[in-house]
Amino acid sequence: MEVYEADELTTKLLNYFERRNYLSSEPQGFKEDEAEVARIIEELLFYHIQLLLKVSFIDLPTAERQFTKFVSWVSELGPDASAVDLKSCLMPLLCHIYLNCLPVHPKTACVKFLRVLSVNLVTDQWVQFMEQLLAVDNVQNLSAQPLIKSYREVRLELNLLPKAVVLLRKFLASNDLYVIIQVMRQWFRITVLTDDVLNCEEEPKDVDHDKPPRLEAFSSNDVKEEVIEDQAMADLLRDINGIRTQPTPPPPLLLYTAHRTEGIVCGSVSEDWKLAATGDMRSELKVWGLGETKLTPQLHDKFFSSIPINTHTEPIDNSAAAKDKQMWWLRGHSATVQDVAFLNDSDYLLSVSYDCTMRLWKLADFSCSVVYRGHSSPIWGVAVSPIANMVATASSDKTARVWNLDRTFPVRILGGHLQDVTCVAFHPNGSYVASGSPDKTVRLWSVTDGNMMRVFGGSGQGPVDALAFSPNGQFVASAGDDQFVWLWDLASGSVVCKLSGHTSRIISMAWNYDGSALSAAAHDGVVYLWNLDTPEACDGTIEPKKYITKCSILLSLRYSTKNALVGVGLS
Repeated sequence: MEVYEADELTTKLLNYFERRNYLSSEPQGFKEDEAEVARIIEELLFYHIQLLLKVSFIDLPTAERQFTKFVSWVSELGPDASAVDLKSCLMPLLCHIYLNCLPVHPKTACVKFLRVLSVNLVTDQWVQFMEQLLAVDNVQNLSAQPLIKSYREVRLELNLLPKAVVLLRKFLASNDLYVIIQVMRQWFRITVLTDDVLNCEEEPKDVDHDKPPRLEAFSSNDVKEEVIEDQAMADLLRDINGIRTQPTPPPPLLLYTAHRTEGIVCGSVSEDWKLAATGDMRSELKVWGLGETKLTPQLHDKFFSSIPINTHTEPIDNSAAAKDKQMWWLRGHSATVQDVAFLNDSDYLLSVSYDCTMRLWKLADFSCSVVYRGHSSPIWGVAVSPIANMVATASSDKTARVWNLDRTFPVRILGGHLQDVTCVAFHPNGSYVASGSPDKTVRLWSVTDGNMMRVFGGSGQGPVDALAFSPNGQFVASAGDDQFVWLWDLASGSVVCKLSGHTSRIISMAWNYDGSALSAAAHDGVVYLWNLDTPEACDGTIEPKKYITKCSILLSLRYSTKNALVGVGLS
């Protein structure tokens, strides 16, 4: 955009107003040597400069509110001459607002707007005009409505006393009625009448203010040029309004894909999105640096052992082993690693395995800090509490167990499922944990005393493989082999809705941060997103958004702090 100096900008604006006949070297009805008229012209010029800087987009509720306020102000002026002149412009003003709104808003909304505001303004003499006005479908083509066409080709004359002009300007500016300002500037020609002009009139003309304005006297090339410019603006506003009325697009999906992935069975991304971890069937974990993150372990002396066997041998440089790497192995489990989870500070990593143990890994030096034992069968899943140093595990021994990371044994044993416990999830307040099982139930437990609080499901839903609590803690979503997402109300224990769309087993779910959307990833690499902030969500007829990835399988799904979906998958 060009930047002009103040004097250059003023010159350009004055030239513009002169081309549009806003300024004239010999204005009729003005005395150039009269200070009052000069002051009014200066105020009007400043007023037009302000108007050029106003964005011209007419919103129907805003237009209704501003027009109603303008009508109320005119009615309060009293029976003086200025009020009579202003009353004569109300109906033409409303018609122009209607025609300006028609290209960028649905016609039904515009017709409702016109009917509501014209109730107290329409007289018998406006009936024919209103019939043609309501028949307009396309403002660009008015050949079928000749009266409306001629109406849009002219600017209507409005004669006002200097006092009325000042009052009008102050009222419009102080109340920021930019819709009225825009239409008056575009379709009205205001003439300021001084005392000498009024005295020169031989006979006052009787003006019928209830008639539609005469249209044939004010056509000019300037008006046609302005209509062309306004038409281009209307086309632009129509395109803008079309974009605004489109449904909210789904959030972007950031997908981390592992290649040469033989044997990988689980994966997760850290809270700060700098690290990713995977577990495989070879009992190994791999920690990956995402983006520009490099892994630099702080190795200590016990990692190295060297014995000099020759006095001429150079000392071994141990620092080479601690150089930056993109990936690091963690070894310690003796069987398949079934699930991994980063702690909230991303300094530690938890892993559970088919060897019935859970391990805590310190990522500063990539060492195993603690081994937790307690389950008698393989562990399938792990979840981290959002507020405390607590974790929960799901096991093939038909129990879920709650652990305090300061102790190597479980502090709560949650028994009640009839089959394996395949997944666990913590409530946002950290006081409850949910567990899912192939016995087709979801159970809600109290972390404080280990008591079972709710049982959701039964024969209606299939085996449960994934759980996710809503951010507000009112709902829990479950999914699994039946390819449906079940939404449960914690307070009543009943199902709220059943979301469909997937054609494969659902393995991971995630809510966005405001709880208005729920996403689910399936075994076939497809992600569905349901917008739950709609009336259709209550009856389960909502159409989900669909992401088709090129992954052979998706391992996990979650939302970033910027409300973007982040997934881990295999190529």
